[in-house]
Amino acid sequence: MTIDPWRLGAYLLIAVLCLGTGWQVRGWKEGSDAAIRLQAEQDRQALARSVVAQVAESTNKAIAGIRVTNTTIYQKTRQEIVREPMDPACRLPAGWMRNINAARAGELRPGPAAAVPGPAASAGGG
Repeated sequence: MTIDPWRLGAYLLIAVLCLGTGWQVRGWKEGSDAAIRLQAEQDRQALARSVVAQVAESTNKAIAGIRVTNTTIYQKTRQEIVREPMDPACRLPAGWMRNINAARAGELRPGPAAAVPGPAASAGGG
């Protein structure tokens, strides 16, 4: 049994075409796989960027909400005096004035407070 030369040529041509087609499909598959990997990497990077942007936005909102207020005792007392001024006829005992002045000066331990004169002294002991 011999194969006709035309048939042999046709078989060889079909084999070459199949080989070329297979080679081309393999190239397309590799390109497709690379494109899928690239898209997945870009999606991961986009997700990471969006998470960072959300964290930055919430951090900026939190920072914007911070209000720093430095109020000393003197400032607070001054605000209260401006809001509710003291009657000019009101007089404070000398011992109380020493305590107030010591507090304004920032002394840690002012002198002992003077005893309260009159019936107020016996009201707490009774």
